[in-house]
Order: sequence, then C-alpha cells, then structure tokens
Amino acid sequence: MKASVYAFALATGLAATAGAYQISVGTYVANAGATVTIPVALDSAAGLSYAGATLAYDPQVLVVTKAEAGSLKSAMADDFTAIDTNGTLSVAIFGSPDANVVEGSGSIALVTFVVRDGTAGLYSDIAVTDVQLGERTGVLDVTAGNPVSTSNGMIRVMAASAQVSRLDDAQAICAGTSLGSLTLAAGDAILADAGQAVPIAVSGAVVTEGAVIPVKAPPYGWTGGTYPLLSTTTPGLAFALEGAEAEYSSVTNGGVVTYYATLALSGEVPIICESETLGADAVAQIRDYAAFAIGRLDMADPANAAIRDKFRNGPRIKAVGPGDISVALISDMGVAPAFSIDGDGILNLTYAAPTLALTSFDPATGAVGIKVAPGTGNTIVANINTAYIHVYGSSRLGEKMRYISAVGFDMGNYLKEATKGEGTLYVTLGSHTFLKVKIETTAKTDGELE
Repeated sequence: MKASVYAFALATGLAATAGAYQISVGTYVANAGATVTIPVALDSAAGLSYAGATLAYDPQVLVVTKAEAGSLKSAMADDFTAIDTNGTLSVAIFGSPDANVVEGSGSIALVTFVVRDGTAGLYSDIAVTDVQLGERTGVLDVTAGNPVSTSNGMIRVMAASAQVSRLDDAQAICAGTSLGSLTLAAGDAILADAGQAVPIAVSGAVVTEGAVIPVKAPPYGWTGGTYPLLSTTTPGLAFALEGAEAEYSSVTNGGVVTYYATLALSGEVPIICESETLGADAVAQIRDYAAFAIGRLDMADPANAAIRDKFRNGPRIKAVGPGDISVALISDMGVAPAFSIDGDGILNLTYAAPTLALTSFDPATGAVGIKVAPGTGNTIVANINTAYIHVYGSSRLGEKMRYISAVGFDMGNYLKEATKGEGTLYVTLGSHTFLKVKIETTAKTDGELE
C-alpha cells in the first residue's frame, strides 16, 4: 500500500449532495444461491491516481468470493488491493506514481458475491461507508471544495415465486433469476448473462413502463454471440442493449416466449481452447490480461510486433494449457500467458502450471504468507482470484483436515516488483494449528495445486 497517498485520503463530508466525485453501488435482484458481480462505480476520475472505498454488507446473506480491479484499471491501475473482513470489504486502485488520470469514469472494482442458501425474502444493504481519493503527490486534498457523495446499493433475495416490483431505487434483475412476476419501472433493467446461457425466467407476467427493457452489459463486457434475455408468458416485449447494437429474436414454446439478443463485435478475434469450453467472462479476462502483457513487449522487436498484430487481427487465438489444470483457473490467478505464432499462423497463448508455496505462518495472528510462481514464460499481471485459494486445517497432525471458510486476504504486494507473486491470507484459526493451502477449482475436484 502506498502510505504517502493513503495518509491523506480519508474523505469526510460524505453528504448526499451532488459533488465532484461520487462512488455508487447499484441495487440487484437475485435468487438464493446465485452469484452476483457488481461494480463499485466512480463517476469521475479527474485528477486522481488513487481511489478506494469501503463497503459494508450482511455476511449472513452474502459471501464475498472475488474482488478485482474494475474498468478503470486500464487507465489507472498500477496496483489493486482488496481486504474482506466478514461484513466489510475495502477495495482500492492505484495509478502510477508519476501520472494522474485526468478524464473518465468507470468502476474501481468488480465485487462478486454468492447469495447464501435459505435467504429468500431477505436482503443485504451494500453501503459505501468510507471513501479514499488522492492524487499522485500525496500532498493535495482532492476533496477540498469538491464534496464527495455516495450512493448505496442492495441485493434483494427473492424466491422463484416472488412478485417483484420496485422499492425505492432503480434495480437490475440478475441473469438466471426465477420470479413469479416482474414489474419494471423507469430506470430498472435486466442483466445479461456473461455465459450467454441462462435467461431470466418469469412464470407470470412482465409489466414495463418503458417502450423497451434496458439490458445492462455483463460485468466483463459484451462478447460476440447470442444472449438469452428473458423467458415469460408476456409477448411483444422489446429490448435495448447497453452500449451495443444487436439483432433480437424470440421463440415461443407452450405459451412461454424466450427473447434473445445476438451481436457480432467487429475486430474481435475468437479465442479457442481445445481442452475446455471457455465462458464469456473467462474469454474476456484472458483477452484483457493478454493485452496488458502484450502492451509491455518491446515493439521494436519484429517478433513482438507480429504477436501484437495477430492478437488484434488474426483469424483466431488458441489458448493452450496443461491437461490437469484449466486455462481459466490459471488466468484467474492473474497470470498472463507466453505468446508464440505456430506454423499455421495462429497465435498461441500458452499457460504453464504455476506453483504455490507457503512463505510464512504466524499462528498468533492467523497470517499465512503465500508465494505463487508462474510457469515458464508466464507473468503475473493482475491480483489473484482468492476464491480459488482454499485453506484446510486440523488441530492435530495426521488428522483429516477440514475446509476453513473464514479466510480474508490482502494481496497488496502481489503486483509489486519486489514481492511479485506474494500475498497474505488471514485465517480465523480457532483450533486449526496445522494448515494446508490449495489453489483449486470451485468444485474442489480437478485442477488442484498444492
């Protein structure tokens, strides 16, 4: 963490009045058991090289599984931190120390929650309780004369039979949500599915005040393909995708209409992975990390320039990884691949299995130091997705270890040159004296590293 920036950054006067800087979180509707990714939005990054926020949520309703730099990372991010303490999540994005972001808006972070089972009918506020903003020198108070405002959000948990309408604030209905009926007021929207597979299913009527139903983009942006939008008994609905042009269609079966949007993005080279099927969010993440790594190559070298051109304009991109560990999993560790052009002129993104080592363990504080070493030719370009780091413990050596769910994380050093690949997990130990740390798939079956 950059102390010289952070020291002055606590912003006071978080009034509801309109100000020069606003950090906001939206309101979402989902079923229990759903995964919801939400942006922490900043309306203006003018003059900033640092921006952070602290969110409060109900840990009895929501579990944080992932926090990563948002859309401002391309302009601002030299570093990103996320610290979750079971009900409070702090996220921060740092720019390079010698330049400010002078224009633009976007998201500081994308935060992924899992809605706990058995919570239908409940809700969790997502309140912005603190804001930190700063410029590169660490001297000026950027909030002086520029009041900071915040806008809180919420996740409403609904049963599949619920009759849903607006409460107070505009809301977005998450992809894959099942409802009994749905009434959309002006400003409400539905969310597209990043995996392009699951529509919102409404068993009854859909009523909308507007001529069209707005469709918000997936958290990682649009990719080419067909998106199932909404399944309902209500015919004649019209839709408009946020920031994208699409062709719309519908299929009626047994009185139920399923609406689709199909879009083709010009200049987008497809990414093919022969060993697994990549979802749209994985493809977007792989593309983003690869673009960042390619941007750091020396373009005076003709081989690197050819790689850049193939990445932008080639017929396709082929992702290659070890058979026992998925490409998507390695990418979720913040790793960018090695690049090469094969004999057929195809750009290969080659992922090598990383290794994981424990570097320290303090039983008194529960701090477990970890070191991720990327495979040959691979580089770390983003913070690790700590949803894939699982900690197991036992009070006695030789006993079967059980999964410890109370794990926080501080990956502030993960991207720093001096400590690249190192981070710290904070484990609620109890009687768990002996620990084992794994990087593995969500289902904890294939693709695990010890």
